[in-house]
Order: sequence, then C-alpha cells, then structure tokens
Amino acid sequence: MRKQGSMGHSGTHHALREVWVCLAIFALATAAFGEPDDTVARIGDKRLSLEQFEARARELRKTGYRHINELNRQNKRELLDGIIARELLVMEGIQRGLDSDSTIATGLEKIRRRALVRKLYEQEAVQESYVFTEEELRAFFVERQYDAEVNSQHIVCESDEKGRQVIAALQGGAPFESLVSTYSLRSIQDRFGPGGFVGWFKVGELPEELKVPLSTMTPGDYYPEPVKTPVGYHVFRLKARRPVDFAEVHEWIEAQARIQSRADDMERYVGVLRSRYDLVFDPEVFAALQKLPLETTKWSGEDRPIFTWRGGQLTPQDYMDQVGKKNARHPAALDSTRLRKEADNLAGRQIMMAEVRKLGIDDDADILSSVDKERAKLLVKVLFQVETRKRARTISDEAIRAFYDQNIDQFTREDGKVTDFSFLKESIRTALQERGKNEAMDAFLAELRQNYKDQIEIFPEVLDLAFAADADR
Repeated sequence: MRKQGSMGHSGTHHALREVWVCLAIFALATAAFGEPDDTVARIGDKRLSLEQFEARARELRKTGYRHINELNRQNKRELLDGIIARELLVMEGIQRGLDSDSTIATGLEKIRRRALVRKLYEQEAVQESYVFTEEELRAFFVERQYDAEVNSQHIVCESDEKGRQVIAALQGGAPFESLVSTYSLRSIQDRFGPGGFVGWFKVGELPEELKVPLSTMTPGDYYPEPVKTPVGYHVFRLKARRPVDFAEVHEWIEAQARIQSRADDMERYVGVLRSRYDLVFDPEVFAALQKLPLETTKWSGEDRPIFTWRGGQLTPQDYMDQVGKKNARHPAALDSTRLRKEADNLAGRQIMMAEVRKLGIDDDADILSSVDKERAKLLVKVLFQVETRKRARTISDEAIRAFYDQNIDQFTREDGKVTDFSFLKESIRTALQERGKNEAMDAFLAELRQNYKDQIEIFPEVLDLAFAADADR
C-alpha cells in the first residue's frame, strides 16, 4: 500500500511523478520502432521486461548484491549487468551444446517430473487447506506417539556380526562410550559425536524398528541384540524417557497433522489411479528378476512384463535400464519387499505421467518456466566449472608466502603475536584459489560481452522507471 506523503514532500513526489510520466512517454515512442514500451533490455532472443527486471533484481539483492541499498541509476545498472551476465552464460552454454549433456538432461527430467507430479497432486488429490478440531489433534498426538520422547545412545554398525561384538563387549563390562569410535559408522560419529548420544527425539519420529524397544525399555538399560534399520545395525542404550506437553507443541502437531493429511490424500489418489489404469502384477517374472546376479546389467530371461496397465507395461529390462540410469537399485541389493516397492514405484511413476498428459498438465506454463530456470542454473554451474578449471592458475607455495608477508597485519593478534605461517598456509591457498576463480570468471564474462555485444541492447529510459513505486513510498 502506498503511504501518504507529508506536506513537505508532496511537491517533490509530484515532480518525480511528472518525470516518470515524461520518461514513460519517451519509452512509448520506442515502441514505434518495434520494441514493447516496457523493455529494459534485450539479450539475444530474450526480452527483459520492466516487471521481470524488478523481480530478478530483488532476487539478486538477496544473494550476491546485498551491498546495494539505494536503487539509484548506477545501482540499477549494476543489477542489470548481473542479469545480463547470467543470460550470456546461458547463451554460451547452449552455443557449446552443454544443454545436450546427459547429466544436465537427466537432472532436468527429474526436476520436470517432480514438478508435474506435484502439480497433479495439488490439482487432483490434496485440499487447499486442512482444519482440525482440538480433539482430532490430541488423538493424532497420541496415535503418532508424539506424546513421549526419549534420549538414547547409539552405536550403528555395518553388520549384525559387529553389532553382536559390541553387545558382547558391553556384557563384559566395557563402557558404552569406549566402543563408539571402533564400531560405529563414521557418518553416525560425525553427526552425533564420539559419545553416540543422539539427543531427544519424539517416539513418533524414530525409525519404525526402534519405536517399540525405546518405548518399553528401562532407562539405563541397553537393548540385548542389534536392531537393523535402513542406516545400519543399532546397538543402543536408553538414557531417559519423558512425556511431552501437548500445549507446548500444539503448532508443531497441527503442522504434522497437515503434512500427514496431505500424504494420506496423495496415497489414496495413487490407489485410485492404479485401479483406473488396471495395474496388474506378475509374481513369476518378479521372482526371476530377484534372482539376477549383482554383476548382471541386462535381462536375458523371458520377455514378459512385471507390471501391466492400460496403455503401458514395465518389463525386467525396463527395470534394469532404470538401474543403469541410477533411478532404481539393482535387484540383488534389495530384499523381496524393497524390490517390489522399487518396481512398483517405477510403474506408478509412468501411470502418473500418463495421467499428467491426459489432463494437459505437461503444458503448464508455470512448470515450463520453472524447468527453464533450472536449466539456466545448471548451464551456468557447468560453464563456471569448465572455465574456472581451464583458466584458474595453480597457487604456488611462493605466492602463498608472499601474500602472508604482504598482509602480516591481518595475521597479528591483539597481543602483538603473529599467527604462524604453517597454521595459515592452506587457508590462504583456499582463499587465493577462490579469488583466482572469480578473476577467471570476470575475464570470461568480459570476453562474452565482447563476443555477444551485437546481441545486447539496453533501454536506459525504461531502466530508470524501475522501482518507481518503491521510490514513491
């Protein structure tokens, strides 16, 4: 909402509006020569409108342009230069054929598919909002086991055998903490520290396999056998258990209920689609797929589908093709339940894409625009990596030492002592490498501006109109 100007500023605001009107008239005149009256710039075959410039400029000011406080002519031009630089990188990436790179194409297809499925769910499955009574929230609170939380200590092993070695050591009197560094997975140690304490978790947030043990154990006891979860084999001790105050987590519970209701509606919708498309499963073919050796990448068995549905099918070779694309795991790496779920997901994904096409969602303008933005991001990222790797120089030990000597004041502490060079050497190397990358990209962008100069056109009079409403507040 526009604020009312004070008496002392009304004349200034009136004068500014007159200037903007004059500039707008001037901008309209350019339309006679083929450009829309709100074009800020044209880069290649892309037109940047006033509205688009303002939106993208706001995004830039949240990232690498936080130093821009005042939106004067010079700063608007700096923001426009940033937008142009990005467009030039995209143009160069396309010119080099990077958009045909298999990694980028695969990444974009995943992004597109997720966006289409999300749109399908929003349009066909979930409600705009979910409202719950207090009674419903309290029931959800108890049913989902959010009414109690536990603090436990874990050693997560890579195998059942090692888990049992830990239990044998505990039975022999070894302190729990002394076994963490030897037996627990490095990723678990990095996340939770050398003692294995994972902190407080609501029971309902725990892996399914741990809920019953940690809900029934006596505080201070450790569980007498390893428990397997998707992470590994857990050996754990319960430190403490306590009730959760419903009033204190009311908002969180409401958010979880909303998430669960959306998930339930989506699951019901998937069931409807499976029925609508007559999804049929062949257990014999599935059993043969499950026996495939780990080193095998091709299917040589009977040419029958695992799943069939109206308008499509999923064969064992289709499944193995998805393994090759890293969209599914090899059958030999999964038990029967997980493999069935993996194959089922692949079939369900194809059915959902069929429904997307049927409803015309694949032509949704917002999705096409979002995929185009992601495509630009990937092109810029790849081009940045290629050019900095090619242009950035190696940082020698001599250069690092010279930087240290020339900036010795920066490394002098308040007590007058200088931080030793050996302690700072690698940090300086990293900083100089980053500076080298930035300098390499600046040089590359300067080349692009020169190479594409005939494809860049800026309309300063329209740029001056940007953020006029902000200036009038």
